[in-house]
Amino acid sequence: MKIRVVHIIAKLELGGAQRVVLETIRRLDRKQFESVLITGKEGILVDEAKRIGQELNIKTYFLPQLLREIRPIQDLRALYAIKQILRASSIQHPASRIIVHTHGSKAGVLGRFAAKMARVPVIIHTIHGFSFHDFQNLWIKKLYIGLERFCGKFTTVLVAVSRATQKKGLRVRIGGPFQYRVIPPGTRIEEFLHVKVDPNEKKKELGIPVDVKVVGTITCFKPQKAPLDFIQVAKGVIGTLPDCRFLIVGDGELRGEVEKMIQEFGLADHVKLLGWRRDVPEVLSTFDLFLLTSLWEGLPLVYGEVMSEGKPIVATRVDGTPEVIEDGVNGYLVEPRDIKGMVDRVLRLLKDDGLRKKMGEAGRKRAGQFDVQNGGEN
Repeated sequence: MKIRVVHIIAKLELGGAQRVVLETIRRLDRKQFESVLITGKEGILVDEAKRIGQELNIKTYFLPQLLREIRPIQDLRALYAIKQILRASSIQHPASRIIVHTHGSKAGVLGRFAAKMARVPVIIHTIHGFSFHDFQNLWIKKLYIGLERFCGKFTTVLVAVSRATQKKGLRVRIGGPFQYRVIPPGTRIEEFLHVKVDPNEKKKELGIPVDVKVVGTITCFKPQKAPLDFIQVAKGVIGTLPDCRFLIVGDGELRGEVEKMIQEFGLADHVKLLGWRRDVPEVLSTFDLFLLTSLWEGLPLVYGEVMSEGKPIVATRVDGTPEVIEDGVNGYLVEPRDIKGMVDRVLRLLKDDGLRKKMGEAGRKRAGQFDVQNGGEN
């Protein structure tokens, strides 16, 4: 009898964790494993999940009460629904042949607790980035750490996407060293290594002059990613190099605030918000460099994609980022919220074609560690 793996994630937005979940479902050996997906009903990848479910004959549950945001009543309903699904699964399948694999903080708490109540023997949780960080209320931070500690007590394996994530967890006593495995996120690098598009033609399609430099990012508009910092960097750079353009692929809860800041700074002609897109490799080909202003991270999957296309990166020195970006080699690292420092590094790269090419090539040589074909444990 096959081992049933129940994957649980709160929202299928176009993020690294979500893509890892779907790629894992695609690639699990169907001779040995039978996948089940439990997720919320919202997100740009919902249709893709439904398509995968139909193609691979995978049971999928889209729970309207499973939200990424904290909603106590809805959270209790989601917990109950997940528990019922797992209990039904145990009736249909020997409990010893069931694994629950959760992704993300919200699904990690609800999914693992439900699995415990349903007496699932093997519980795996992938930490794509902890919910607690230095930019939140101290008591909220302590609450999140407490929840992670509690769930860690009955988690069989904690998968960290970076060594820094593992160290962070152990530092606050979440799980023990024997529970952790470090496995970087994987993506299909091949899609980015050989992009079949003329960057100049793509610029025209996006309404960008072909002779201007482009600084871009691919991110969700949420506090973690600090998109307002990105706009502030754009303002600083454009003050010196008015001909450059800034592109943002993504969307999210802070979009209104981002649009307001763009208008206040008079940057409407210089910053384009492209929303979520399916042609990311092609859009990325128009970038001269990539900028990510995150306040905290696990290890962004997008770095591997950016480096595959030979683009240098300016990013914040948070969590697993220094494990991928070596300051001054394939990009620059700056402290979070250091707008002036980011402006300086971006200008340095925009003004020096040779430096951009050198750093981009250095990054391309490192991109293989993100290739899903080379998946492995560190």
